[in-house]
Amino acid sequence: MEEWDVYDVRRNLTGRTVRRGMDQLKPGEYHLGVDVWIINPDNKILIQKRSRQKKNFPGKWAQSAGGAVIKGEDSFQGCIRETEEELGIVPDMKKAELATSFVRHGNTIVDVYVIRQESLPDKFILPADEVEDIRWVGVDEIKDLLRQNQFVPTVMEGLNAVLQSNVTLPEEDDETA
Repeated sequence: MEEWDVYDVRRNLTGRTVRRGMDQLKPGEYHLGVDVWIINPDNKILIQKRSRQKKNFPGKWAQSAGGAVIKGEDSFQGCIRETEEELGIVPDMKKAELATSFVRHGNTIVDVYVIRQESLPDKFILPADEVEDIRWVGVDEIKDLLRQNQFVPTVMEGLNAVLQSNVTLPEEDDETA
C-alpha cells in the first residue's frame, strides 16, 4: 500500500502521512504527483495507453508516465521511479525540465516534467497492469486523440504547459505527418 507525505499549500511537509485509498486528506492538505512527458530527438512525444485493468481511465492514452510521489521522495525522485515502473527505462534527468506545477483534483500538487531523451532503448518493459501500449506521436495526433475522447482529460493542464513553455514542439505539417 502506497504511503504519501502530506504537504500544506506552500509545499511544506506537515509531518503527517496518508495511505492511498485508505486515509483522507483534510482541507488544505496535499500530496505530490508527477506527470512525465518524454520527447525524442525527432520532437515526438512518447504516450502510453493505460492498462484496461486500471481503475481510472482504463484503455485511454496519457502522458509518458506519471503517478503519486511516495513517502520520502521528492517529485524529481518520483519522476524517475514512475518512469522506471511504467516504461522500464531510466529517464535522463540531466535533460529534465520542470515545466509547471498545478493542483489537480483539489488535493494533488502535480509537477510536470519534460524530458528530452536523447538515447532510448529499442524495447521498453511495460507492466501489463499499468501500460497496454506506447507510441511516439506529434502534437496533432494528441489533439486528434483528445477530440476522439481517447486521451486522459486530466493531463491537459500539464500538456498545455508543455506546449506553451520553452519546450514547445512544432505543429505537424503535411511533410512531417
